[in-house]
Amino acid sequence: MKNPVENRLLRAGMTLVELLVVIAIIVVLISLLVPGLNKAKEVAEAAKNSANLKQIATATINWAADNNSRLPSPQYPGGMEPPSGTSPEDFFPTHYNLGESGLWLDGVVFGEMYLKENKDGEVGSYNVTDDGEHLKGTLFESTISVKNNPLEKDWHKHSYAMNANLQYDRIYEQVDSSDPYLTEKTLANLVFAPRAMLYIDCIESNVVKFEDRKLIIDTIEDRWKGGKVIAAYLDGHVERLSEKEIPSDDPETDRDSSRFWRGVDPK
Repeated sequence: MKNPVENRLLRAGMTLVELLVVIAIIVVLISLLVPGLNKAKEVAEAAKNSANLKQIATATINWAADNNSRLPSPQYPGGMEPPSGTSPEDFFPTHYNLGESGLWLDGVVFGEMYLKENKDGEVGSYNVTDDGEHLKGTLFESTISVKNNPLEKDWHKHSYAMNANLQYDRIYEQVDSSDPYLTEKTLANLVFAPRAMLYIDCIESNVVKFEDRKLIIDTIEDRWKGGKVIAAYLDGHVERLSEKEIPSDDPETDRDSSRFWRGVDPK
């Protein structure tokens, strides 16, 4: 039979020391659980955005199929002047003049996915602004970017970049071209489709070349907190890439870098 002193201690419940121990255990458990939850959220975001970028890549390849097997230029009218006597409307492939940017995601692939003619032959319209608000909530929006940078109101910076470094057609060496890389590229010339990057995460620019690689590395830190960016390839598949997996050698001389950035072997 317990004495009166023991009964009073039992009724008193936990001591302060015991309470502190329990709180410490809870804190430790939470510290172990939170990183796992954050990682699971990142994986889910990556899966969602990878699926979106895959649809964008597929739409781009479909656009090429409808335009003599040529990928769209990163910008229109691009770096090539129409031949004398030819109007831009007749010379360049179909694209939508959405605002002033002229970027692929405003006037080419975006139009392919969202502005196609309906059964009545009518084409939809968007109120295109400098901040790219028409991209908000579409497949072109990187949801992880919006969550990590909620104060950024330029939706172009919440989207992806097209690789402008892909090898341009030789015909552009014989015509008036301010920048041959801002032109269509024939798929048949890009023989390393599974290795050639088409789109990639980027926080600052919607068109990138090898020289802009640092922008992509910055995106790894800013958008993915040091994880991996999402890249789509010419054959339509999508991968996540760490910094070391993004070729950093000169694509004009290094084989792997040339296949990734240019879609061909170095000269």
